[in-house]
Amino acid sequence: MLDRVTYFKIQGAVTVNGIQVAEKVHLLAAAKALILSGLLSWVLLASVTHAQEWLYTVRPGDNLWNIAEEHLTSREYWKKLQILNQIADPERLPPGMKLRLPVPWLKRLPTTAKVVSVRGRAQALVAATGQTIELVSAQTLETGDAIRTGPESNVTLEFGDGSRVLVQANSTLDLKSLSTHGETNVVDTFLHLLQGRVESQVIPRPEAGSRYKISTPLAVSAVRGTHYRLGMDPGAEAARTEVLAGGVAFQGKKEVRLVGKGLGALAEAGKPVSLPSPLLPPPSTSTLPPVLTRVPIQLNLPASKGVRAYRVQIASDQRFESLLFDGVSAPPAVRGPDLPDGEYVLRLRGIDAKGLEGRDAYHPFRLHARPEPPFLIQPAHDSAVLEASLRFEWAEPERAVAYHLQVAGDDSFNPPLLDIADLSKPQWTPDRPLEPKRYYWRVAVRDSTGKKGPFGDPQSFKVQPALELQPPEVAAETMTFRWSAGLPGQQYEFQLARDKNFDDIVVSTPVSEPQLTIRRPESGFHYLRIRSIDAEGAVGPYGAAQRIDIPPASYWPVGIVVLLALVLAL
Repeated sequence: MLDRVTYFKIQGAVTVNGIQVAEKVHLLAAAKALILSGLLSWVLLASVTHAQEWLYTVRPGDNLWNIAEEHLTSREYWKKLQILNQIADPERLPPGMKLRLPVPWLKRLPTTAKVVSVRGRAQALVAATGQTIELVSAQTLETGDAIRTGPESNVTLEFGDGSRVLVQANSTLDLKSLSTHGETNVVDTFLHLLQGRVESQVIPRPEAGSRYKISTPLAVSAVRGTHYRLGMDPGAEAARTEVLAGGVAFQGKKEVRLVGKGLGALAEAGKPVSLPSPLLPPPSTSTLPPVLTRVPIQLNLPASKGVRAYRVQIASDQRFESLLFDGVSAPPAVRGPDLPDGEYVLRLRGIDAKGLEGRDAYHPFRLHARPEPPFLIQPAHDSAVLEASLRFEWAEPERAVAYHLQVAGDDSFNPPLLDIADLSKPQWTPDRPLEPKRYYWRVAVRDSTGKKGPFGDPQSFKVQPALELQPPEVAAETMTFRWSAGLPGQQYEFQLARDKNFDDIVVSTPVSEPQLTIRRPESGFHYLRIRSIDAEGAVGPYGAAQRIDIPPASYWPVGIVVLLALVLAL
């Protein structure tokens, strides 16, 4: 039953019991919104309804005087009790009788808040002693105590009616007043958020009349049963609320905005509270993998309209009463922490241009990042190797006892062409040459406990055929070199030098065909080598350097093709 409310329209604004609640809103639409919200009786300070009563069970020896003295704010309320409960004789009450005691008549008794969980470093300034203490789980706090959370820290509190608040990192929250009405579960919880963010899960008790209110320097949020967030940014002089269930009365200095489910509102210094606006929808998590294998956690999300940033939170379960991680990332990247392997839940939401945080998306995942894969040494990523010189080598992580090598024709490894488990050394050489083309390879580690870690990121390489040099053709003025052709579209780089280290180079030139004619060099020993360059620009290694002995030109008639020298492989 709602209280009687007086409302009328003045200069285009709807006023309820003297408080302006909307601007330029049609009277009937505003009244309908207020009635549907169910917030009138407690937000706008209307009178008490008959539903807010506590049923007291009469005990032997009770009378209206001692009941009033023990439970009510004044002993004189016994007369009102007699009328309300239609009692003929106030001295004689039958044991077991149910007496109706209106909640506002009950004495207000101090109650406490319990620390449900603590993550990181969080402190409380105790009002009774003036001392600052470190918060721990199961600790109790009282009216006047103040909570301070540090970076990467959070605290969850539970109040007398079961309602909870999650105090996020870098927040300051004062417990202004915690009280209960007599022996009932009607609890009044009044908090003050100086800075930071909190998320409240308020137990709905419409029949009891519990009140839950959080003030900030710019606005006050009052609720009955609901799930909502509240943030206060002192630097930007702005307070924000986002409602996930139920409704919130968000009151500035002159107006109250009733913010319903799926809406948010902004209060800025010197401005009216903004009209409620829709929260961003939950981000799509359909592309996120169920198993993550890298730390720190890094994910990418598809672009989403209106998202300026993402709020990223990780907890051990869906309750999110303790945050293992709480951060903000710029889209489309989602960056998280370095956590131990295990089962987790990711909670993700977009942040719009006003700083309002949208509706949540949840993604359960398993972190399997250890033992970490080794660093791959050779073949290097995107390199080219000769068939005869192919050899796999990787780093040797501490506590590694075995390795699992896979080689595939594509980066999906479905299926692998080579799948070799339980290698005892951080290296392996194929026992047969691989066909010239592009390959991918990766390695995983098994540690001394028997746990096998994830495969590392794959690296690609190309196998190129060895280039076989034919005997050169020598003329009086020229020499022609020919070699076996490589893959289609390949080019080559030819080098001729006077020394085997190729410091004194005579010829170094790219060639599009597997042959080259050059001016005949001076006599003496020379060294030559060739490497291939594929159509994608990947440069292969030089083949083995070869030595050639060029005699003086006078020994050779012009136009006679001879074998100049014995070609020796170094």
